[in-house]
Amino acid sequence: MTVTHGPVVIRRRLGHVLKRLRSDRNLQLAEVAKRLEISPSKLSRIETGAVEPKYRDVRDLLEIYDAPTEERDRVLDWATEAKSPGWWERHDVPSDEKLNMLLSLEKESRSKRTYAIAVAGLLQTEAYARSMLGPTQLDVPADIVDRLVEIRIRRAHVIELGRTDAPPLETHIVLDEVALHRVTGPEIAREQVRLLLERMSQPNVTLQILPFSAGWTRASSTFSIFDPRDPATDWPVVNVESTENDDYYDSEPMVASYESVWRDLLTKALDEASTRRVLLDRLAA
Repeated sequence: MTVTHGPVVIRRRLGHVLKRLRSDRNLQLAEVAKRLEISPSKLSRIETGAVEPKYRDVRDLLEIYDAPTEERDRVLDWATEAKSPGWWERHDVPSDEKLNMLLSLEKESRSKRTYAIAVAGLLQTEAYARSMLGPTQLDVPADIVDRLVEIRIRRAHVIELGRTDAPPLETHIVLDEVALHRVTGPEIAREQVRLLLERMSQPNVTLQILPFSAGWTRASSTFSIFDPRDPATDWPVVNVESTENDDYYDSEPMVASYESVWRDLLTKALDEASTRRVLLDRLAA
């Protein structure tokens, strides 16, 4: 997939508002495209967030739609942000739109709820991240793996309490107990458990372990549900991880399905106090 620079969530948000403004004024796609002197397909891609919109095109669309001043200023700010490379794009690693989607969702969302079979990326230590990425990137040069590890560790800035660009991401993770056992070395395991205990002390981080005794659940892979800061401009998105691939869903039926799976997991996961005891026992082992 060809990389399109700039946070994809910003582009989708901008396109969503532009499409709403057009619909509110009962204007057809082809009619507006003709006035803007672009193809209908390009305007459609702008409305779906599939392309980086030109600031001039966004400005002209807002003129055509006679958008209110406050909304016009907000959308033009997004047009500027949509063209600004995300911090992860400066690491010079091969990436695609799905990585862009994950990182921009973490940056722009209010909360993230995750069922994780391995320790969730936002809570990984550098050593744990490297032990995971190394075996899965067999044909990737070592320097690229180093950059991928750096990106993974930098992702955690969204949950830091000192975050300045937005409120810290509210993070709720149900961690499969297998993650505590499938670790390549005892020191890596201890360091990782110490970080989990440290993160649990943050008011924006909730961690619960799904114990082996829970048996099988409806969840068969790692997934996350992202909840938007502003439901008027963004919408929930589900990210499902599988071997060498991530998929994203935002249709109401798919989101509702994963919400149901999430509720089922919560009925079987240990509470926070019990989770802490399990982690302390692993640390002492």
